[in-house]
Amino acid sequence: MSTGSPSLACSANTLRRADLDTRVRAAAAAGFTGIGLRVSDYRDAGREDAAIRDLLAEHELRVLELEHTWDWSGAGDPVEDVVFRFADRIGVRQLNVPMFVDHPVATLVRGFAGLCDRAAAHGLLIGLEFLPYAHVRTLPAAAEIVGSADRPNGGLVIDLWHWFRSGATPADLQHVPADTIHSVQLCDVAPRAEADLMNEARHRRLLPGQGAGDTTAVLDALAAHGVRSPASVEVFSDVLDSSPAETAARLAFRAGAAVLERSSFTPTDRSPADEERTG
Repeated sequence: MSTGSPSLACSANTLRRADLDTRVRAAAAAGFTGIGLRVSDYRDAGREDAAIRDLLAEHELRVLELEHTWDWSGAGDPVEDVVFRFADRIGVRQLNVPMFVDHPVATLVRGFAGLCDRAAAHGLLIGLEFLPYAHVRTLPAAAEIVGSADRPNGGLVIDLWHWFRSGATPADLQHVPADTIHSVQLCDVAPRAEADLMNEARHRRLLPGQGAGDTTAVLDALAAHGVRSPASVEVFSDVLDSSPAETAARLAFRAGAAVLERSSFTPTDRSPADEERTG
């Protein structure tokens, strides 16, 4: 069992309707030690980089995750300049990327390796996320790309909503090196999947431990596998959106802390990938 207040981040979309100032203040007041942001949150903040650094420092928060969706299989994209500027001037641990465009595996391996190499110059980890309604749909498929790319800063994101809805099981971890799992996102699912999984994922996720997923069993399996990584709460929810940011953040933190307390998984501030990257 976990003890004490956990090191836990508030992912970008848990407070997706809040502006940057409100999000930072609400997350810190709720007990989170980190936050996630979308690239659009940074672009739309209307604040100088130094002011964003000061805001985060005032509330003792780190940006653990930056999110953006684009086709990263090629040689680069202008969005990378924004991501790398954020990493250099403000600091972020990891860029999370899915893949929605249909490409051969070999193309994705080359693209992921190239993205990792470009990101390494900015001290940035890359986390590939599988989504059951995207092109990279399953944990084994994502692990194949990461393993074949073989970059020290390249790894996987385990989002529990995607885990449950993709039909993942602890057996899928057998051929996934524990140190390639860079982060874990906590959330839950309704008892029955909707026909439109993308719509469900973006509007009706449940707080961790408050749905039909066996969250404790998954977290215990990750711990038994040797996974040491940061964790965050990522709940896309129209219900949370309708609540004040302070209320939503408090509910998210309490739910995340409760499932961690019931499991043997303990989030860390520094994963093996961080240690290899920084020495």
